[in-house]
Amino acid sequence: MKSRITLRQLEAFVAVARTLSFSEAARRVHLSQPALSAAIRKLEDGVGAQLFDRTTRRVELTSVGRELLQVVERLFEDFDAALQSVREFVEGKRGRLAIVASPTLAAAFLPEVIARFEAAHPRVALHVHDALSDVAIEMVRSGLADVALAPVKVDDTELTHRELFKDSLVLLCRADHPLAAQRTVTWRQLHGHRLVSLKSTSSVRHLVEAALIEHGGEVKPAFEVEHASTVIGFVTNGLGVSVLPLSLLPQVRAGHLTYRRILAPEIRRAICVVTLKARSMSPAAEAFVAMCVDAARLRGAPGVAPGK
Repeated sequence: MKSRITLRQLEAFVAVARTLSFSEAARRVHLSQPALSAAIRKLEDGVGAQLFDRTTRRVELTSVGRELLQVVERLFEDFDAALQSVREFVEGKRGRLAIVASPTLAAAFLPEVIARFEAAHPRVALHVHDALSDVAIEMVRSGLADVALAPVKVDDTELTHRELFKDSLVLLCRADHPLAAQRTVTWRQLHGHRLVSLKSTSSVRHLVEAALIEHGGEVKPAFEVEHASTVIGFVTNGLGVSVLPLSLLPQVRAGHLTYRRILAPEIRRAICVVTLKARSMSPAAEAFVAMCVDAARLRGAPGVAPGK
């Protein structure tokens, strides 16, 4: 039965093949000369052929040795390339990253982070999804996404939340709307005004409904739509007012729109990076989370339009 070939034997063989000297090869691979000779003998036994012709004056590769050297050098090159690939993965320079964000964050916060991340990690393949917050969390649970950007889910102990910023709900209206004449408004003051609302599947809608009902009103939106961009379009054209997260308002570029803080009470959502506790983050995911934290810190607290 032929002996098993080891990496150490191959290293010893390449050292001898390149130096054609057992003493010099032993020095290079940090072995005694007898140990090196023993390694070569075991390799020859494993291959089933003599690898070197030796005389008192010189060492030469046999035909089998020359063939084996080509194979082993290719093997070492492939091995070094594979190790380098692993190092790049560990450093977050290579890999795959699936990100899911709730719609408002996908529109207003995620793009700036993605732009920075792609510039720093061009060899990481990104897969981005936008989904309602509950769906986003389930994608993280199931492994379809590595990271979610979503409002905090306080009752879920299986998740890890890294808070990025607090996002207030604010009134969005035309600059010529009666409510725009005030510096701030209350929830009670929204009663009687036509409301353009996100659909009931939205976490923002749930917060708005609860606040309006708590302050003596009922929720009968004039329009219910799927996307915040549609809400903005309806408000722009005077079809009502709306309540949206403050972080989304930088997307509002029409000069005839404005927004006001809603107090009594002010409702602020904690926006987080969400991962699953039981699953270790990849280096690419860790780098992405760090960039989210930096982006939240650099942007600071969103400003509020001044009252008149």
